[in-house]
Amino acid sequence: MFSIPVDRWIDGFPYYSLTHEPLNTMIVDYMLYKEGGTMTWIWIFAWTAICTLLCLPTAALAGDNLETFYEASNRMQTPRYDETVDYCMRLDSTSQYVKYTSFGVSPQGRDLPLLIVDKSGAFSPPTDDRIVLMVLACIHAGEPDGKDAGFLLIRDFIRDGELSNQFDNLVLLFIPVFNVDGHERFGPCNRINQNGPLDMGFRVTAQGYNLNRDFLKADSPEMRAWLNLFNQWLPDFIVDCHVTDGADYQYVVTYAIETHENLPAPLRSWINVNFVPAIDAAMVECGFPIVPYVMTRHYENITEGMFGLVWPPRYSTGYGAIQNRPALLIETHMLKDYHTRVDGTRAMIVELIGILSDQRSELKLAVRQTDMLVGESMAGDYYNLGYKRAQDTAQFIEFKGFDVSVDSSDISGADWIKWGGTPTEYRVPYLDSYYPVDSAMIPYAYLIPPEWSDEINLLEAHGIEVSRLVTEQTLQIESYRFSDLKWDNEPWESRHLLDFTMTSFRHSRTFPAGTAVIITDQRTNQVLAHLLEPKAPDSFIRWSFFNTIYDQKEYFEMYVMEGIAREMIRENPELQGIFQARLESDSAFATNPRERLNFFYERSSYADTMLSVYPVGKLHSRVDLNLQ
Repeated sequence: MFSIPVDRWIDGFPYYSLTHEPLNTMIVDYMLYKEGGTMTWIWIFAWTAICTLLCLPTAALAGDNLETFYEASNRMQTPRYDETVDYCMRLDSTSQYVKYTSFGVSPQGRDLPLLIVDKSGAFSPPTDDRIVLMVLACIHAGEPDGKDAGFLLIRDFIRDGELSNQFDNLVLLFIPVFNVDGHERFGPCNRINQNGPLDMGFRVTAQGYNLNRDFLKADSPEMRAWLNLFNQWLPDFIVDCHVTDGADYQYVVTYAIETHENLPAPLRSWINVNFVPAIDAAMVECGFPIVPYVMTRHYENITEGMFGLVWPPRYSTGYGAIQNRPALLIETHMLKDYHTRVDGTRAMIVELIGILSDQRSELKLAVRQTDMLVGESMAGDYYNLGYKRAQDTAQFIEFKGFDVSVDSSDISGADWIKWGGTPTEYRVPYLDSYYPVDSAMIPYAYLIPPEWSDEINLLEAHGIEVSRLVTEQTLQIESYRFSDLKWDNEPWESRHLLDFTMTSFRHSRTFPAGTAVIITDQRTNQVLAHLLEPKAPDSFIRWSFFNTIYDQKEYFEMYVMEGIAREMIRENPELQGIFQARLESDSAFATNPRERLNFFYERSSYADTMLSVYPVGKLHSRVDLNLQ
């Protein structure tokens, strides 16, 4: 036996050159010995075969070692967690351009797998102009198309050199399974609407979290780990792979990406002008025409039209927008067979990589400009927190569907939508115009007392820079007082969403040492506003993070309050008129003795001045702060 020296690497593969003298001499000497010094045509052929074999990439020599579980199952099945991790390790061991690692641990103790594809071999955030592309799969573990598509794509790069030139221009972060615990709740009946694979994981985590509702509130350990990974790499583009529910139609792949005013202008322009036309054309060319994510206006009847969405930041698409990054949602059609859906997902990612490679300079510029624009101090500016769809503004799009009929169901009592098998094209209205409905003035800084450490830690988990007061300081701030509190009756994503009325007021408040101070001059200003401005759809207040502020902790005895009320009227006769007007205008109040006395208690010096008051202060004036 003898070792063969590696001459150089070509496209990630070791190239064994036969110009190495020891090897050349050994082969030639052996042939001369066998033939008595005569090199016959047989030995020339043998030598050529040896040369060819030795020059093959190591992945090709491995043969079936890189066949995926999905391929071995005749494209009917998807691998379990252990098989998934094993394949990640095989990819790692096969190529110097691929590294397998973990970015966290699940509640059940499973590593969160990550594959990094980096032709530089550094496997760290690049300092040059290469794009960082992050692809998430199995965030809903019953929708595994992205996992198998990603494995095929990386394997074909390693084995066949596919996309090798494109990988010169980008680094790929591939998460084959995000929801690892839900992935192992494996079975054939987890997705009633879905056509394969034979078995699949479950939608939510072991703790019951839907990770694609958790990006901003980040209750789950998996999401906290992902946020750390995101802030370490700050990817330029995010892809989130799913399988849709809903209507029947011809498209294998649908998609969503933010195109509205919730995305700052530089990035919004790149998406609308550069990316969307390019990906539409590329997918038609490769045989998988796409259409925006299908949300129907009436039940699942596409003939009634569709609407777009401004995605709130609980979702990957909306979260990408407030982090100044394009986030692409890939939704394959659940009624198509599994291998067709995997092929469609793979095609979408391949075309995306080509576009990002070609437009890396334009995208990097758009991202950089957006970060700078958002990072400039927003103090004094109004920021739009929510959007509402315009119902009277629609464009018409051509939609590739199937013939449809509507019957009345004697079981459900509702319309029963039935699709036939005849391809039919519809011209349908598409509502995708939005206008802002809520806004808030952004202060110079937000202040959060140190006792709210969970909320402060979450801000930092999102990459928000937090300073601290070194000493106690009294400041003039704006805050909010909440009333008319209405929590949802049923929990959703472990919390009861809150609706409320709020009033703004300015007052002097003393903040203790250790108070968190967040100055609004950073790249994450949009994230900050969506967490701390109560009207935002996924704010701390909406998700009930500060519920203890609404509990009244001290109460009055009625017989004591009777005397105090009369003394208050004697000292302030105008109070009697206000009280009388309330009696005449509010019958429920007038017939409730305790509420009548509470009218005076709330206006007395005994009332808790911080009851239902937002603990977060908004500092509008630039003042000297003693910060560490």
